[in-house]
Amino acid sequence: MLSTEQIDHFLSLNLGEQVSRIRDASETSIGFAVDPGRLSRSVLARHAAEHVLRIRRFRQLDAAATKLIEQHHPEIATPWSRYARSEAVHDRYFLRDLEAMGIAREHVEQLQPFQATEALISYIRHAIGEFGPLPVVVYSFWAEKNSDEGSAPIIARGRSLFGDDAVRGASAHRALDENLNHAEAVTEVLAVLIDSPDKLLAAVEILGGITKFIGLYFDELGEFENARLQ
Repeated sequence: MLSTEQIDHFLSLNLGEQVSRIRDASETSIGFAVDPGRLSRSVLARHAAEHVLRIRRFRQLDAAATKLIEQHHPEIATPWSRYARSEAVHDRYFLRDLEAMGIAREHVEQLQPFQATEALISYIRHAIGEFGPLPVVVYSFWAEKNSDEGSAPIIARGRSLFGDDAVRGASAHRALDENLNHAEAVTEVLAVLIDSPDKLLAAVEILGGITKFIGLYFDELGEFENARLQ
């Protein structure tokens, strides 16, 4: 069995390589990955709303993963379920920010996720049937690592455009992740689930699938902005 440190090192390197492939794919992805100064008020607001929608869509997937982990890996059931329960209610942070941006909760409730988000959810749901809870936990690894590395500049950009109140939720979310060391907690769960070379290769494959759909999401977010400007 690989150690937590080995899993983290290997998957982080692989994730970095995969993200680099979508980083320059569009003006929007460049903005989020390299130059947040390119990001407009409308893009940041719609991105915050998509966080709300994505978190809610993932609740069922997290619950499915929790059930499978409780059945087959009870030794990690408590740390995983604690993490999943915490993440499941984080939509409230982004709803708070959106309200400060002038976007009512009622408006957010009427939005539909981008097609790429729905495709990501479908991909993870299908992968659970093949790989058990691994795809859900790999997605959490993806999300935590990218939050650790990329959220601070995005929060700073939001503050410059909307003011402090509009990033209090995102800032609190980032602080919670750091204080509870969510990235390490997820990696420790992965270290139990990845118990063979085949599982490691599966995790890499799943990271690639997730990255593809996130890239498509940034494409759609850019199309949303272009349509707004026309």
